[in-house]
Order: sequence, then C-alpha cells, then structure tokens
Amino acid sequence: MGESEREELQWIEGCKRGDAAAQRHVFGTLLPYLKGAVRRYIYDEDEIQDVLQEAFIRIFKYIDQFDPNRGRMRPWAAKIAINVAITEGKRRQRIQELPGQTALTVYPSALETMALEDLIALLKGMPSELYEVLNLVLVDGFSHKETASMLSISAELSRQRLTRARKWVTERFELSGGELTPVKTPLS
Repeated sequence: MGESEREELQWIEGCKRGDAAAQRHVFGTLLPYLKGAVRRYIYDEDEIQDVLQEAFIRIFKYIDQFDPNRGRMRPWAAKIAINVAITEGKRRQRIQELPGQTALTVYPSALETMALEDLIALLKGMPSELYEVLNLVLVDGFSHKETASMLSISAELSRQRLTRARKWVTERFELSGGELTPVKTPLS
C-alpha cells in the first residue's frame, strides 16, 4: 500500500468518526473530480450544485460502506454522484418536457473552429438515452451491466444504445489526422 492510499484511509477513518476536518479535506479533494463527472449529465450550474450537495450527503452518510479492499475512494464517490445526477436529471427532464419542443439544428460548417466545450455541447444534442450510455461506458468506464443497473435497462439495451451513440457521432464527425472534425456536408 502506497503513501497516498494510507493517507486516504486515514481521512476516510476520520470521516467515519465524524471528524469535521477530515470531512472538509475529503470534500475539497473530491469536489473538482465529482463536479466534472456530474457536469456530463447535468447542464445547469445551479442544478450541478444541487446534485453535488445531495451526492456529498450520501457519500458521508454511507462512508461506512466504503471498502478500501474493493477500490479507491474517487471511483466509489463518482458512482454515487453519477447515480444522483442521472436520477435528478430524469426527474427534472420529466418536469421540463413540454409538448411541441423542437431540437436546435447545428450544421457542421459552423463547427469548424469549435473548442472542447463546444464539442461537449454538441454531444449533449445527442438523444439523452444514448448520451447517458456513451458517458457511463466510454467516459466513466462502467460496464454494460453496471450501466444497465444505473439506468434501469437491460445490459443488451445498453450495448445497443452505445452502438447507436457511436453511429450518431460518426454521422457527424470524422477522424482526420488524429483529430475529430465535423463532417463537411449538412445532415438531413
């Protein structure tokens, strides 16, 4: 066991005892990482803060269930935060869905100089069920079985959605010189 793992265990033990200094340290250490993970599922900054607050409540409530023999703290906490984000995102989506809404069409020619943030914004235009699976499997590294459990779908449906998400991306982008670039013709 390395020095960082021993130190992590000491902070976790402090949290289990209710030590406020340990909780502040764990909060400060995890916050940037969890914020990045949540931001892939929730888009509004105020909603991100709400999700993070709920995630940290759960992290500290269930910290006794964390088993250092099964992995590190960051992935365990990220799974909690992502579950909260998905649950909250679904709840808010049901509230915000209005009849007659139309999707914004963006043509690739407008994307030639896009930054990473623009790419992420475009990917958020992907149907939400595909976007969630793409993030959970490819970005966050969850298996199809774990993804299926988190989204209340079958593992086979998770695989199908990932295939469709990849197709969605390849219809809009191409790999050119090691970089992802927009397809030059508008989609119909």
